[in-house]
Amino acid sequence: MALTPAQKQKRYREKRKTADQTNPDAIESELLQEIARCDRGEMSDQERIALADKLADLAMDFQRRAIRLSRMATKLRTGEDNPLQR
Repeated sequence: MALTPAQKQKRYREKRKTADQTNPDAIESELLQEIARCDRGEMSDQERIALADKLADLAMDFQRRAIRLSRMATKLRTGEDNPLQR
């Protein structure tokens, strides 16, 4: 069954929305907006703590990714059989 142009457009928009939500720059931008909201005093203590947890989790994810990429770079530079890799 072929999709109508409206259905195709809807699917495309949903894919773009999903991609935008997983883009690290978009996530960071959204969190920065939340931080600005916090700075203006528009958040409760509970919301502020939840935001801090999100930021800490994101920072850890970035750190893990950086470590993984660094290991890949070292592996490429030195080769797999390097004893320092163990």
